[in-house]
Amino acid sequence: MWKDYSSGFIKNNKASSLSIMAAALIAALFLSFLCTLFYNFWMDETARIILEDGDWDGRITGEISELQLSTIKSFANVEKAVINNALSGAKGTVVDIYFYNRRVAYQDMPLIAERLGLEENAVSYNTLLLSQYLIHDPNAKQPPMLLSLYLVVLVLVSFSLILIIHNSFAVSMNARIHQFGIFSSIGATPGQIRFCLMQEAAVLSLVPILAGWLLGIALSFGVIKATNLLASQLPQRDNMLLQFYYHPAIFAVTILASLFTVLFSAWLPAIKLSRMTPLEAIRNAG
Repeated sequence: MWKDYSSGFIKNNKASSLSIMAAALIAALFLSFLCTLFYNFWMDETARIILEDGDWDGRITGEISELQLSTIKSFANVEKAVINNALSGAKGTVVDIYFYNRRVAYQDMPLIAERLGLEENAVSYNTLLLSQYLIHDPNAKQPPMLLSLYLVVLVLVSFSLILIIHNSFAVSMNARIHQFGIFSSIGATPGQIRFCLMQEAAVLSLVPILAGWLLGIALSFGVIKATNLLASQLPQRDNMLLQFYYHPAIFAVTILASLFTVLFSAWLPAIKLSRMTPLEAIRNAG
């Protein structure tokens, strides 16, 4: 169907194709901008926490001997355990603990304290740093939820974009109901019709998604530079300047989120169109 129908339709209906490409570009731009900008804020906040509080995961305070220090290091999930000489003193020795898997820090720390014969109040956590990795204290009444809030915002933005740009696909597909009714009457299955429509959406959206990804990065870079320009005029400006970061994982998240948003927007009218009977489609005058 691609060779006989889809390629010709795209060439002969440039206005419809351009509207779909524009919708895909806008969706990718917004998602790339949000993902890149948030990643930079997340990196900056993580660096600030590490600078102020350190990069340790858990901390134990008490009368800890060399043998007990070796016991801490013997735990399979403990990457290293280091005595914090700056904080050690009259209250006892302070040991900073680093885990291979931070996600079980709140489960492993009480076990370490129990093995050492220490009370539960001897244990403390780098709560802000752990929350940066979506690791929250299960006993906390109000854990930091900034990262979780961003993920919710990303889902809501994707859903909003789906509601907006699926209209571009719906207009294009609904204009061809009569034609697809004819295809159904000569043997085209609903699956073939859906595949044809999704194939068109993918072909039209691929280049705009890549362009939107690049534009989103450029826009977020410009926002960070503008923020630094404003911050440079304020007192204590050195602590407020932001660095620009990018990671391959952000590229993957952006492209996948954009593809999902665009293709799901196309799938909604495609599934509705493919379920129409040939008679309904042929008689449709819309």
